[in-house]
Amino acid sequence: MSELINFRDFGGLETTDGKKIKKGIFFRSGSYRDLLEEDREYIKSLKIKNLHDYREPNELDKDEKQIEMTENFHPISASAHLGIFEQNTEETVVVIDDKSMIDFYKKLPFDNPAYKNLFETLMEEDAVPLLHNCTAGKDRTGIATALIQLSLGARMDSVLLDYMKSMDAYEYILENERRRLNGHSECSLMNKLSGLIIKPAYLNAAFDEIINKYGSFDEYFEKEFSLGSKEREILKLRYTE
Repeated sequence: MSELINFRDFGGLETTDGKKIKKGIFFRSGSYRDLLEEDREYIKSLKIKNLHDYREPNELDKDEKQIEMTENFHPISASAHLGIFEQNTEETVVVIDDKSMIDFYKKLPFDNPAYKNLFETLMEEDAVPLLHNCTAGKDRTGIATALIQLSLGARMDSVLLDYMKSMDAYEYILENERRRLNGHSECSLMNKLSGLIIKPAYLNAAFDEIINKYGSFDEYFEKEFSLGSKEREILKLRYTE
C-alpha cells in the first residue's frame, strides 16, 4: 500500500477564457514520511523540476530524501513567519478549532516567503513538472494550489471543489498525524481533529481576506507577487492549453 499521502495532479481545471490548466505538470502531496521505494520511484518517474516543501523543521521526523526526487529542492516554510507551528512541550495542550483554522487561512496568503518563491519559480522557463507539499498536503499546500489555479484563470467554484478533494484522503491524513505525534496521547490527536478536516469555510476565509485587503485577485497577484497583466499572460500561455 502506498504511503504517498494526499497525492494528486491538480491540473485539468477549466479557465474563464475557455482553456484548461495543463495536466501532468502540477502535483501536490502530503509529507514524504515512510515512503515505500515504489513511491519514491514513482515520484522520480515524474521528472520533477522543482519540489517545494512548506513544512517547518520540527515537522520532519527524519531525512525524507526529497533532494533525490527533484532537480531543485525548495525547503521554504509557508508558516514559520507566522510563529504558529512552534515546538510544543508534552505539557502544552494544543487545541485546533474552526476559529484557529480560519485565522490561519486568513494569514497564509500574505507576505509569505514560500509562496513568493513559488511564483518566482513559475515565472522561470522549464519550471515544471512541479510538486509541492506540507504535512497533510491540504492547508498550506491547499492555498498554494488555489493561488496557482486562480492565477491561471480558473473559476473560484472549481478551485474550491478541487480543494475539497483532500477529504478523500482523510483516513490517511489522520493516520499520518497519529504517527507524527509518535507516542503522544490520543487526546492530543482529538484536540487537533478540526485541523485535519477540510472545510470550504477555511479556503473561503482566505479568499475573503484577499478581497478585503486588495479588492480583487488581480490586485493581489500584482502587489504580493509582482504578477501584473503581462506576467499573468506569460503564465497562462505557459501552463494552460
